[in-house]
This record gives sequence, C-alpha cells and structure tokens, in this order.
Amino acid sequence: EMLYLDLPPPFYARNAGEIIANQLQQVGINITLRTVEWSEWLSRIFKAKNYDLTIIGHTEPNDMNIYARDDYYFSYNDLHFQQIMQDIQHSTDPLELEALYGAAQTILAEDAVNGFLFQLPKLGVWHKDLQGFWQNSPLQAVDVTNVSWK
Repeated sequence: EMLYLDLPPPFYARNAGEIIANQLQQVGINITLRTVEWSEWLSRIFKAKNYDLTIIGHTEPNDMNIYARDDYYFSYNDLHFQQIMQDIQHSTDPLELEALYGAAQTILAEDAVNGFLFQLPKLGVWHKDLQGFWQNSPLQAVDVTNVSWK
C-alpha cells in the first residue's frame, strides 16, 4: 500500500516533505509526494479529511484547544484531553493552568497526534536604528509594541 504525503505551497512544507520521504525510505517506508495548491489542501485535507499525511505549520499561540475538537481535520478524539481543555477554560490560577497545560502537552506527545518537525524561523529586516523587535518570536505576526528608534 502506498502512502501519500500531500504538500501545500509553502517552502517549508515542500522542502520538509522531501527530507521526510527520503528518511522514511531509508527505513523501508515508501512515500509518494504530492504537491497541492491551497484550494485542494483546504477542500480535500482540511475539510474532507481525505489524506494519509500532510505538513502544515500550526503557529497560532496557545491553540491546543484544536485537539479537543474531534471534528478538526486530524480527527483526534480523547476524552481525558477534552476534559483538561474544559478545566483550562474554567481556571484562573496560574499554577493550576501550568499543570493542566503540561498534562495536555504530555497527552499529545504520548499519543503522537502530530509529528512536531521544527519551529519556523523568525526572519526580519528592519532599519538599523530601530530596536525592540523580537529576534526569536513564537508568532507569525511582527510585534511592534516595544519597538523604538535608538
């Protein structure tokens, strides 16, 4: 049986797909790469959940609640995880939230819901007299709240 790895347009997906296919081939798992445009990725993979493997950047901060949605495109359904997400919604205690998020991350890692490949680099170009940009931002957005002229 052939496995297909569907790769949307971003360079990170297409480049990583080639590396992953090569590495898996070295251990006897053959993968056929398919490049897809966004319209196909959204309709067939995201909406219809019709895929074997795909690569996509999930870079929204603090979006672990997507794993509690059993209708989300990777169809993960774990009642214990869903309960933890509900508990997070009802907690304001920082220590409790830290423990809950830690438990949620442990479940996702142990269940191997997704393979976490890499952190996308934060690349930026700005005027030499500007300071305060994040050099290693976990967000896609460019945070300018602390930017100022030297």
